[in-house]
This record gives sequence, C-alpha cells and structure tokens, in this order.
Amino acid sequence: MSKVKITDLKPGMIVGEDIYNLKNRLSLKKGQELDEKTIKMLISSDITEIEILSSESIGTGFVEKEFEELPPIIDEEVYNRWIESVGHVFSHFSKEELYISLNNLTEEIYKKFDIKKENIVLNFLNSIGNESLLYHSMNTAILVSLIAKKVELPYIMYKQTVKFALIHDIGYAMLGDRVINDFESEETNATLHTIVAFKKLQGLKNVLNHEILDSILYHHERFDGKGKFQMKGEKIPPLVRITQVADAYTSLTEIGYTPYEALSWILKRSGFLFDPYYVGQLYEVTGYYPTGTRVKLNNGQVGIVLKRNEIEIFPLVLVDNEKIQTGPDTNLYIQEVIK
Repeated sequence: MSKVKITDLKPGMIVGEDIYNLKNRLSLKKGQELDEKTIKMLISSDITEIEILSSESIGTGFVEKEFEELPPIIDEEVYNRWIESVGHVFSHFSKEELYISLNNLTEEIYKKFDIKKENIVLNFLNSIGNESLLYHSMNTAILVSLIAKKVELPYIMYKQTVKFALIHDIGYAMLGDRVINDFESEETNATLHTIVAFKKLQGLKNVLNHEILDSILYHHERFDGKGKFQMKGEKIPPLVRITQVADAYTSLTEIGYTPYEALSWILKRSGFLFDPYYVGQLYEVTGYYPTGTRVKLNNGQVGIVLKRNEIEIFPLVLVDNEKIQTGPDTNLYIQEVIK
C-alpha cells in the first residue's frame, strides 16, 4: 500500500483505508474501487491524500503477487485460462451455455487438486479494476474445492458447491459495481447483487439446480439468524455455509489483510457470521499459519510460511530461498508472527 495524492487518483484504484468526511458526506470503505464520481468528491473535500492498495500496478490491470518468492497455487498459464472461462460464464449469464462452461471448469478444478496427497501452497493471484471480480470468483472456488475435498463431500454435492462458488457474486457483474468485502457492509450493492442475480437467473432454472439459485440469493445470511432473510444455522443452505468462509478469506486478502489477519477476522465472527464447523475446516486447509504469513523463528531468522505441515503449528517456512521444516526434528519453531 502507498499514499497517493488526491489529484493523482484514477478510476479503478482500490481504497486501502476507511475514510469518513462528514463535511462532504463522504464515506469510503477499505477495499472500495474508485470511480470518477468518487474521485471528484475527494478532490472537493479537505482530504489531501489517501492510502491505495498496490497503486504501482494501476494501468496494467494486474496486481503482482504479494509474495513473489512463493509459487502460485497453480501454474499461471492454467490460472489465466480458468480466468478466461469465468469471464465467459459472466458474459453469458442469460444463456444455457453458462451451464456447460460451469460444468467443464468445475471438472477441471476437481482433477487439479488432490488435498490427500499433499498440502497446498495457497498463494492466489489477484487483480484490480474490472478483472478483480473474476479473480475473486476463481480464488473462492479453488478454496471451496479444497474444503469440500477435506470434508469428503460426495462428488455430486462437490460439483454443486464449486459451481455455486464460481458464480456466487455474479450479481456484481450484472450491476457493474462491486463491494469487495461485503460482509457486514451497509452499502446497497452488498445485498442488492444477491437479489438481482437470483431474479436474472430464473430463466436458467432448467439447467441450474434450484440449490444453486437459492444459494445465490441467501449467500449473505448470517449464521446467527440476523441476515436479510433471517435464516439461521443449518437452515442456511450448506453450499452457502461452505462458500462464505472462502469468500471472506479471499476478499480480505484481496484488500490487503495478511492471510493470518484474514483468518483471525473470520475466527472472531465464527458463530455470528459464519458456521463454526466450516471455519474449522478452513483452518484445516490453511493451517494456523497460512501461506504468506511472515514469521520470526526461535533462531532469529525471518521467513515466510510456504505451506502447512501435517501438524499445523509446524509449517514449512521459506527463509532466504531455503525451505525449513519447523518442529521437533529441526528444533526450529515460530516465535512470533510479523505484522
């Protein structure tokens, strides 16, 4: 993140801090994407500069990986091809070919990751501006896939869940305006996108299972029953409860939370916003110290967590391009997390 002068702001930049200015009735949330109207309001305010996420990459439409020394979760060529597939789905949401694209992509994701063989390096690619929704949808679906395999969902249920994860935020594509961290948000689009998508996709009832359509409508229900439709606990569709934790994790890391901070944020809302069982399963996939967490070891070395180990508190850590296994065998342990 970096401070950017108000006069240097451009549409598509992502706000890196909450901003309130009562004089100009201006209220911006961290993670919000700037447009021309908002920039004009900022220019007319008494604010001189604001925090912007990854401003150095604006203009390319792509945010460089935060942890360059770590490999991406999958090969970038495959990743980009999948992003194109998601883009195809989002541009054909009124046609039956959407179902075919979803089916093919879900099958590819299923075959790509085998969580039983090895722990996964959870280093996702991200984007800004118009592409951010596609990357978020893809990242959420990949993480949902890993959780679904961890809990050994039956294959039919697995496919339904990942298909839903891929299009859970398709309403933002229909509206053309996205709220990135839309949990606990009071912005209109944070709830409107669920209703718009549900209504728009009714014409595809013959190809999209009703569970997916219902889940799109209800995917911001709260586990404590205080959501828009007041659904509570297990009354909320399981597709939703699985996807919500992945949705929150990928959204938070997208707007600048460290993976460790994102997990902490979700844990604090377990039982309120999220199903505690699936919060626990998210931890099972990420480990206590998720990929990308910067840590200090007991020997004074500083490194970055590469991936979890079978014992989650002893992850594999990358220190100066050397992979170090923490734990009793090496007598190396994580002393603290570096913010």
